Amino acid sequence: MKLDDAEIDRQHCIAIVHEYQRCRDSFTLFESAATQLIMGGKNRLMSYRAYNAYASFILHLYEFLVALHARDLNVTEITKTNTEEKHERLDKLIHSSISRVVRNRIDRIEQGTAPRWENDLSTYQALWPVSPNFASEFRRMRNKVGGHVTYQRAKEIDLTAFYQANHSYLYMLYRDCGDWWAPRGDAFPELDQITDFFGSIVRELHPDAHK
Repeated sequence: MKLDDAEIDRQHCIAIVHEYQRCRDSFTLFESAATQLIMGGKNRLMSYRAYNAYASFILHLYEFLVALHARDLNVTEITKTNTEEKHERLDKLIHSSISRVVRNRIDRIEQGTAPRWENDLSTYQALWPVSPNFASEFRRMRNKVGGHVTYQRAKEIDLTAFYQANHSYLYMLYRDCGDWWAPRGDAFPELDQITDFFGSIVRELHPDAHK
């Protein structure tokens, strides 16, 4: 569906904000669990919680980025074309996003316009150029650890190795592409039916509180 209709575009933007908030929630849970692992040592339950939170972070970050690209293309969903399968289009779009993010950070440092807290230039030079396999690996992890149930999670898929190789890229996408849609410190946004979930039940239970 095209996004030419203003109301459909508004709803699409609400869905984008919602997906980023879910991504942020997942990352917050991951931070907490990973910190406990680092400070307290290996713990089976905490590893399980960190794994689940990071898998959720990957899933919601990927879907958030796909929704952004769909809006850029003026559609509600990215589909295959006559010349490209859907996954090929998505890989190219995701690769373009991370390449732009890393390049922008390098350019800002070189031009002297980066914030004072920015990392050293060498940090980003080490990440450039972005591996041509990043987008496909990101998509694979979204599918295998976040989206679908597969036996490969048990032994074949090493989420720790993926984290070590790609977390810097994911974190930059998370912050540089996402914070504009849900600025930190702002009041929580109104998201129509999403933030009114259970509303009718609560209003029926507490009618006087909503007069």
